[in-house]
Amino acid sequence: MGFLWISLRAAISGQVSEATVTIVERPWDRVTVDGKPHSHGFKVGVEKHSTEVIVKKSGSLLINSGIQGYSLLKTTQSGFEGFVTDRYRLLPDTRERIVATEVTAWWRYPFEHVSQLPSKPFCFTQRYQDVKRVLTETFFGPADVGVYSPSVQNTLYLMAKEVLTRFPDISSVQLRMPNLHFLPVNLGSKETPLVKFADDVYLPTDEPHGTIEATLSRPMSKL
Repeated sequence: MGFLWISLRAAISGQVSEATVTIVERPWDRVTVDGKPHSHGFKVGVEKHSTEVIVKKSGSLLINSGIQGYSLLKTTQSGFEGFVTDRYRLLPDTRERIVATEVTAWWRYPFEHVSQLPSKPFCFTQRYQDVKRVLTETFFGPADVGVYSPSVQNTLYLMAKEVLTRFPDISSVQLRMPNLHFLPVNLGSKETPLVKFADDVYLPTDEPHGTIEATLSRPMSKL
């Protein structure tokens, strides 16, 4: 179940020469009460499913699909290492930290003209679900052991690469994954001012802030 927000924009010069349709879906999930699905209760989902289609009078076509506000967190199997060390770097290397991010992803389909659209129905919703699953599985790794990430940048690259590898009908992927920090806090008292808990108390903070973003495309793809 979801609600749609639709935006229609057209360039007009005597007559319509180009139309852009943007659709954003915010899903609603059925509520479970006492272990049973509620007959009419729903709660709003977190991430949004988006798509944008641009069609020109000539028939040229651009189709983008995406996901926004998809929050992911790992409590271990993540580090910060291998970066250039210079006077601007303040953080030391570490191989153990919480990593959290809010994924914004856009992927482009290869159809460049309306004549290239598949003759058989193409299920964009299924492809969205497939891409979301691949992004999630690549971020977390196997359920029993996970996968180590030396940086958000490295994980972002592997996520986008896996989407292109798995789905030939996607020509490019853009990912934005800012760090959502949970930093270990030293707690002390007058008697023991330097007592450090075993990294079990964390402070959520958006500082230091950085936007981590990259676009991967196939060699013949037009960005």
